[in-house]
Amino acid sequence: MRVRGAGCAAVLLMLVAGCGGTGDSGSGQRGEGGSEGGSRQPSASGVDGTADPAKVFTGAELGAALLPPEAVGKGAKALELYLGLFDQHSGGGDWSACAAGRDARGELWRMRGASADRTFRPDPAATGEDDPFVYERLVSMPAARAGRYLELRRELHEACGRVTVDTDGAPVEEHHEVRPLPDLGDEAVLETTRTTGGDEYDGSAHFQVELRVGGVLVIVGAGTDRDLTLSSAAEAAQRVGKDLYGAS
Repeated sequence: MRVRGAGCAAVLLMLVAGCGGTGDSGSGQRGEGGSEGGSRQPSASGVDGTADPAKVFTGAELGAALLPPEAVGKGAKALELYLGLFDQHSGGGDWSACAAGRDARGELWRMRGASADRTFRPDPAATGEDDPFVYERLVSMPAARAGRYLELRRELHEACGRVTVDTDGAPVEEHHEVRPLPDLGDEAVLETTRTTGGDEYDGSAHFQVELRVGGVLVIVGAGTDRDLTLSSAAEAAQRVGKDLYGAS
């Protein structure tokens, strides 16, 4: 078992995401590329009302409930599994410059829970930062705390829709948006991040879904690929419901 440092999670969670639309509930099948519209939105059931809201899981139990590589794509490769204690000291952008989000950020950073995460490569030969990937993280908390986590994430995005961040080169702007996803788990949001300014950033949208199934937070991102993010999140939520809560 190895506990991962914040660096990798910060890079992957910075690739988080943006203003997608909702559509009819779908079967969970993946759409093409990173299309912003025209695809059917995947769905997954929650467990509120049937599961013990105080139940929590170990890191090992969460690790066993992560997606199998074939859920990401035929021949996909699963990278190393990391187990450890979840905290929110990294990821999702540089919020420190946004005074309006200070209270929400502070409460988020005090939240803890057992955690398991893994990155998948749909193309097993791909190794570059710009190559397709799926990142999945599961975090266990009591259901009420997991719900509060999502509430705070929404507050943070709404309070800090645009944040100016100093870099070594020149200041850049992070643009944050959040949208509810009513058909995923017990509650879910699609987060979008766009970074503009400097020579490195073109304003491309990066997507991340944060949802809960009971007291398990499911965090999934696939960079600029909105459809892959949504479909992978739906499959991850279904697996959590079945493997951890015994949902049919």
